[in-house]
Amino acid sequence: MTRRRRCLPLLALLLAAACATACLHTPARAGEGRPRLVRVTFDARITLQTLLGAGLDLADVRAGRYADVLEWPGDAATLAQLGAATRVLDEDPGVTASQRSARELASLPRPAARTVRVTGADGVKHTESYPPFGFGSLGGFWTLAEVKAKLDDMVASDTHNIVADKVDTIGTSLQGRPIWGLQIGKAVAGPDTRPVVYLSALTHAREPEGMQNLLYFVDDLLGSYTSDPVSHYLLDSRRIYICPVVNPDGYRFNQQIHDTTTSHAFGLWRKNLRDNNNDHRTAAGDGVDINRNYGFKWGIDSIGSSPTTSSDVYRGPSAFSEPETRVQRDIVVALKPIVGASYHTYSDLFVHPWGWTSAGTPDSAKFQEWSDEMTFPNGYTAGPGPRILYSVNGEFNDWTYGDTLLKPKAYTWTPEIGSPNDGFWPSPTRIEPLALEMLRSNYTLAGIAGPWVRVTSSRITEGALNAGGLAHLELRLRDIGATGVAGPGLQATLTAVDHEVECLSGAVAYPSLGSLQEANATTGASFLVAAADTVTPGRMLRFKVDITDASGLRCRDTVEVIVGTPTVLSVQAFNDMSALKVVSGPWGIAVNDSDHVSRYLSDSPGAIYPAGNTGEVWLKNAFDLSKGVHAWALMENRWQFESDFDDGLFEASLDSVNWTPLAGNATTLSAGTSSAGTGVMAFEGTRWRWHADRFDLSAFAGGPAATRVRLRLRSLSDFGLELDGLNVDSLRVLVYDPALQPAPVAVPGDAHPMRVSLAAPSPNPAGSLVRFDFATPDAGALTLEVLDIAGRRVLTHTQQVAAAANGSAAASHYAWGWDLRGDDGRRVAPGVYLARVRSRSGAAMRRLVVLP
Repeated sequence: MTRRRRCLPLLALLLAAACATACLHTPARAGEGRPRLVRVTFDARITLQTLLGAGLDLADVRAGRYADVLEWPGDAATLAQLGAATRVLDEDPGVTASQRSARELASLPRPAARTVRVTGADGVKHTESYPPFGFGSLGGFWTLAEVKAKLDDMVASDTHNIVADKVDTIGTSLQGRPIWGLQIGKAVAGPDTRPVVYLSALTHAREPEGMQNLLYFVDDLLGSYTSDPVSHYLLDSRRIYICPVVNPDGYRFNQQIHDTTTSHAFGLWRKNLRDNNNDHRTAAGDGVDINRNYGFKWGIDSIGSSPTTSSDVYRGPSAFSEPETRVQRDIVVALKPIVGASYHTYSDLFVHPWGWTSAGTPDSAKFQEWSDEMTFPNGYTAGPGPRILYSVNGEFNDWTYGDTLLKPKAYTWTPEIGSPNDGFWPSPTRIEPLALEMLRSNYTLAGIAGPWVRVTSSRITEGALNAGGLAHLELRLRDIGATGVAGPGLQATLTAVDHEVECLSGAVAYPSLGSLQEANATTGASFLVAAADTVTPGRMLRFKVDITDASGLRCRDTVEVIVGTPTVLSVQAFNDMSALKVVSGPWGIAVNDSDHVSRYLSDSPGAIYPAGNTGEVWLKNAFDLSKGVHAWALMENRWQFESDFDDGLFEASLDSVNWTPLAGNATTLSAGTSSAGTGVMAFEGTRWRWHADRFDLSAFAGGPAATRVRLRLRSLSDFGLELDGLNVDSLRVLVYDPALQPAPVAVPGDAHPMRVSLAAPSPNPAGSLVRFDFATPDAGALTLEVLDIAGRRVLTHTQQVAAAANGSAAASHYAWGWDLRGDDGRRVAPGVYLARVRSRSGAAMRRLVVLP
């Protein structure tokens, strides 16, 4: 008791001092010092480098075209001195964004807040509350206090020992505010050697979507621990450490602007709150950009960071001069993460090292492969800053990767979440969609810290899986994890996603895989799969692949199989342009590419695509898809486009006038600012590595109008950033004609069957007795099996077929009856069963429903 009484006056003094400091660092008048948004068009004198060198606050950059600049007090004079012509886009963008959010929130029902009972640092229990996701008190975003309540709730609600027992204070800000950290992952006894994932947000105080995205991911991960084996694996085998608010002073300052201005303007403050001129007021010219204050290549030049205190990218007086940066340094050094992310907004980018130079890193190939995985669902542009945004120095990614004296290198990214339409303060109805579009990216990021296995390719051994038939599916696996070994006991299990297909075999074994290694199944093993006889030829059906090993690995992927035997209408290897008609643009054949041995079609061979590109190339020949119910185009491709503005398109037309963009397995819907228009299925962002792709042409198949289907590729750009563009190889056009499919049905009048065939069971569904009619050209053993939906045999019946003089079956047609009793003599349970007949020449399968 005495000790506590003695501490109270000191604590009170400290709190009073912190409060006084915080109160001093506010604008003298509500709204004073807010920026306006202006557009600076580039010309021969005013370039991106000019603006970066001047240390201006660049909100959005269109390389080679313009930059949108947040013009703080004093910046107008700087721009005038540079001779830059400006156009005002918004006199008060903070007010504009706030009013938009207020209108949205007013139109939505207000859900109840969540209350949590927590124990404070003093041991006293108290109650905290915070609004649901997307309804935070700061225009839909959680305030600093609400973030703390959310973290406390994660601790208090943990029933599986997968969240640390308390929220850490990993350091304090310049004004003495706590910087919080929290470890996520199953508690272990003794030294914890699991790979670490480090995730942080709100380095720049006006970018709260990064924080919301981070907490959304952690919520999803924790909430699915008991229901999803992949989440269970990640939480058991990783240490995920989060720091949702790197810059609490700056974020609190933005909240203060929102709360004290009559218009509830969103604050656009970026830096910390260092009082550069010691006037005890926070105004333009104060603060240090935390993301220019890290020690690797700090201050190597003044492009993207500035030695001038009034600059919005002021890098500070020395490397790690800021307490917020030192906190990040110390926690990263202590944790030694393998991978990580510093979440920012906006521009739909995934930025990785280097930021200070356009030269690649020794691990550029790794960054590209991982970036492909993480941007697969959202179409972000990935790459190093100088190539896709602008050069910086003294930033987080370069330090975590480049500084190997204090710690091992870490592979980290800066996702710039959201489009230009979202801006720094997206509307409330965009908070969750933006977090959702990053969800798969975040799971992948956590996954690659250790073993993380994906399917790289699949192949039907027999060439096709036909309706009513059986085939063997081979899968090739790759461990894309940065550390560890997938194995021993690595295996894959196949489960049908669509009900028209089944896997009739169990797990398939694979050799152990180290980081970035791949292999086929051990001893060439494969999965036996079957398609129902009712499947229309050309239907694409899916299997789920669950990948496990003896040490607890749990990964999941999806494999697609097109059922049926195709008629191949075209195969284009693109060795030359003879099969193509160039309408516009520099389309041509690329050669001597170290990443792709064969020649291929490119929208700009050996160069980036031109500004204002409207490149268009047609396949000269039209395709007759009239006899097919389904048709497909298959290709290999890769691309690099500026997200939200430039696009690649693969399109089809019935009349060569009206064209429809086709959806591939990695196309995304284009943004409202896109050259292709809004909501178009397009190649956007980047896919660095070559991948197989498929495009459904079924909407153009069947009927007299489908006799002259045209295909074309387009590459579209405005006058901003130009990249590598669209590259295509091995294009095949397939049509699935029902009349040309192998018949699965036994034909009683056929005296000389060419293959094993099985007619539809009769009756189906069956209540007491079912008849199987089948035919075989083979003498010898003929086996009928009935399997349940899990592939377990419930009935096996084998008989010998007598041979005729020529060695074939003496009688080609047979009929067997089944009383719905299994080999154990008991009636089988109601449900779906598969009947399979096998002989030397192959097998045939039918589906059967057993009634109660």
